[in-house]
Amino acid sequence: MSDKIFSIPESAGLKTTSVSRAAEVMEMMDRERKRLEAEDAADAELKSSQEVKLDGSNKVSMPGFAYSFEALGERILVSLDIPLSGYECKVCKGKKRIKYECECVTAGHIGLKYSLEQIAELRGTLGDSVAASRKVMPCPECGGDPASVRRNDICTECNGMGGVLWIPRKDKELPCTGVVVSMGSIAREKASFKVGDRILFSQHAGSMIPNKAGLPFKYMDWYAGAIKIEGADEISAFDFILSSTE
Repeated sequence: MSDKIFSIPESAGLKTTSVSRAAEVMEMMDRERKRLEAEDAADAELKSSQEVKLDGSNKVSMPGFAYSFEALGERILVSLDIPLSGYECKVCKGKKRIKYECECVTAGHIGLKYSLEQIAELRGTLGDSVAASRKVMPCPECGGDPASVRRNDICTECNGMGGVLWIPRKDKELPCTGVVVSMGSIAREKASFKVGDRILFSQHAGSMIPNKAGLPFKYMDWYAGAIKIEGADEISAFDFILSSTE
């Protein structure tokens, strides 16, 4: 029998340690993802946390709550944008999830293959009968049912964390931008912006409005709106629902 002693290389222990550490990190990320999912589920129970209803009456209401807000006189009501930290995920823009809609929805011809403009072109080139038959042709991607392909998935880039560094909401500074959702009569006459416009204002402008819905609103004088901003819809805190007053 050989007296030779076989020893385990030290590098093997390092590899085992690395694998164990990686497993711990993955487990930690999984726990954090589940916590964020629970937070999203709690937010979903408050429908108003994602929706502000604008009906053209200058009053702002929130689905799930009976009360509404309306700016008077020289005042304007602003829905504050999402507070940003600078570490947001570049894919989901810090929203933790990726929403997907069928192309027919984003193009404006919901459930159909062709838009009205395309049908008009077909009528001019191929005649009324062909245009009429293609007018009701369903979208090939969703088969005429956009809801069947609609998704709201957790962002795989940041694993649902919203960024490379997670900062609690309470530790973020309030943004100095927001969407005007209501204007008083004097403000409508004098201001160079309107309801639905995004404006920039001083950090100390206006006052917060406490409400049970937990929505970040500020009311301020119309002249506090220093700059009108365009092309920044991704930082909106809410999805706005436009509806008629009828």
